[in-house]
Amino acid sequence: MPTPRSRLGYHYYPDDRHFTQADLETWLPVLDSLGARWLTLRASPERAIPEPFVRGLVEAGIQPVVHVPLSIARLVESNLATLFTCYAQWGIQHVVVFDRPNLRASWDPSNWGRSGLVERFLDVMLPVLHAQRSSGLRPVLPALEPGGDYWDTAFLGSLLEALARRGQSSLQAELTLAIYAWTFDRPLNWGAGGVSRWPEARPYHTPEGCQDQRGLRAFDWYRSVAETNGLAHLPMLVIAGGALPKAAASSIGPDNHTEQNLAIARALQSEDIPPSLLNFAFYPLATDPDHTDHAAAWFPTLEAPRPVVAAFRRLAELAPKNAASATEKPIKHYLLLPSGTGASFIQEWEKLAEFTAAHHPATGFSLEEARLAQQVTLAGDEESISPEVEYALRASGCRVQRLTRAADSRTARSPVAEGCRAAFAEAGV
Repeated sequence: MPTPRSRLGYHYYPDDRHFTQADLETWLPVLDSLGARWLTLRASPERAIPEPFVRGLVEAGIQPVVHVPLSIARLVESNLATLFTCYAQWGIQHVVVFDRPNLRASWDPSNWGRSGLVERFLDVMLPVLHAQRSSGLRPVLPALEPGGDYWDTAFLGSLLEALARRGQSSLQAELTLAIYAWTFDRPLNWGAGGVSRWPEARPYHTPEGCQDQRGLRAFDWYRSVAETNGLAHLPMLVIAGGALPKAAASSIGPDNHTEQNLAIARALQSEDIPPSLLNFAFYPLATDPDHTDHAAAWFPTLEAPRPVVAAFRRLAELAPKNAASATEKPIKHYLLLPSGTGASFIQEWEKLAEFTAAHHPATGFSLEEARLAQQVTLAGDEESISPEVEYALRASGCRVQRLTRAADSRTARSPVAEGCRAAFAEAGV
């Protein structure tokens, strides 16, 4: 079962600023008091989030998820490849590119109306996924709008079918899906069970008395779509979600914003939410005063947070400190090797010795030993070390990366990573 803090996360400012050293020193104590283990960061394609900010989060046991919400027509692959390599080098595992491609607003009007929308999106997305994979990141599909102008479950199903049709089965097996998980002012169990429980639901049509994916349990519906397309284990990242405060909330009576978000946080500790849901980023932690979502910010100002903040701090105090805390994990870095027949692939992996020499990890075959490490590197693909092992380690609070033959050269001081620093220095980043 997930530990009390292992999936708890927040969405930082909904912009690509606020990444100074002063920002880090201000927000790290706040994030710790809230039990944060994940943080969604909005980023620009032109410049990296500064390395000290990223490393400061990682060293504090907080896993950053970078979101680059490009318009679909705007993509510079060479710039993204450089960013991916640097982010992977700094300890990031997930970078989400694009945002809600099933919305008309995400496309140029002339492109939205043409036929083959999903195939054309995949034409743009596929090079991004391969660049993520090559850099050592987990390839991530962008989050869809629940419902949306192009029904999200239909869009996802067509996208996974197109990947298989193009012979991308190995890439498909490594995918993570970014998602949004809003309550939409519905009960928290709205749509629970997915299509197997609500078979009457159809794209663009939810009969009276039926429920659909437009609620907190969208992940149940996406999991059904994935299973239909041969993906029994599709990890999902909630890059933003939760209950938003109502504009005219009363100061009298229960605070529904606090109660609903607390209920979500407690559900994340239960077996009711599958381990394939890696995290949950409550939105938004803070915004600038003139931002359209400022009224929903948990911290309108640092000095006067919403009541939900005090409630989450009490929750964090009551929960035993998660093993994710670096001070409670005696092993700094563990290289987990596949056991049984899966170990034979190591003979083909020429870079393993180079990686070990660069990082000096403790090395072995024991999942229980790996749970005691702050960081775990999985030596092999999902056929060698199953997704369940990865989920179990994340639930134990470990930072996890996976080395496969496609990404076996990611060492601490690789020439590509050194090139990143030089390129960014020249650009003034």
